[in-house]
Amino acid sequence: MPNATCFLVAYALALCLELGRWVGLSTRGKFWLMLLLFATTGIALLTHSLYLLDRVFLSAASDQSWRLVSSWHDWGILTSWGLAVAYAVLLFRRRESWIGLFVLPLLLILVGASILIPSVPLNQASSAGLWRIVHGVAMTLGTMFVSLGFAMAIMYLVQESRLKTKRAMKSMLRLPSLEYLQSTGSACLLCSAGSIGFGVVSGVIMNLAQDGQVNWSDRGIVFSGGLFFWLALASGIQWYFAKRGRGHFTAWMNILSFVIVGIALYLVVSAPHGRREVKDVTGNVPLSSLVIGGDR
Repeated sequence: MPNATCFLVAYALALCLELGRWVGLSTRGKFWLMLLLFATTGIALLTHSLYLLDRVFLSAASDQSWRLVSSWHDWGILTSWGLAVAYAVLLFRRRESWIGLFVLPLLLILVGASILIPSVPLNQASSAGLWRIVHGVAMTLGTMFVSLGFAMAIMYLVQESRLKTKRAMKSMLRLPSLEYLQSTGSACLLCSAGSIGFGVVSGVIMNLAQDGQVNWSDRGIVFSGGLFFWLALASGIQWYFAKRGRGHFTAWMNILSFVIVGIALYLVVSAPHGRREVKDVTGNVPLSSLVIGGDR
């Protein structure tokens, strides 16, 4: 089975091919460049999918249970896979636009961060197994939509600036229209709010199934709930101003949401909610056993 470095290199090569569009090529040269880009993206997504499936099979073989997200490493791999699928769809439907220049760097950061995170299994109770999967997938989708919305927001601001200075007609850089970027960014914000909200609800049910109670003061629950509140508020703000012809508010709401989600994720992972404690024979918890990738 491929390792994570394989598709990391493949995505990096795809980014290089996207950058290759800056070179003035003939019609035949552009055709072969796009063909290579499609092939590289397909290979990267295939190896990425095989690696993700291998992680699922390894989890099933270790404790006879199917887990889509068994560690923070797997969560990052799954999130980056969702973003890769979105990029592949956009590449196929909007091949004339250079969307990869803005999506692929985020994808590389996600994959690189996932490689650096230890793949320590989460301490998961079987009674909450189904809801834990639902919770993990919902939070993954929310993060993926926030990341995609951030890329759309950056493209919107770049395109808006180019149109104001009349550089869009002179530049080789091709981006989607402002209307498309605004509508897609708005959809990403709404989908992220819905996904995170469903993730919070499923997380509460998961805790009830596992422990019979919910620790409302837990940092993970507090940050997740606050994150949903912000995304819902940001969705309302961008909808209000978008109806009044201020599309750049959607872009700034997506950028701010991306920053807030990044901070919230860091706080959740670094909190007991995102750590696993391993006690020694004396019942103490060694400092070295507090590793990212576990659960409380």
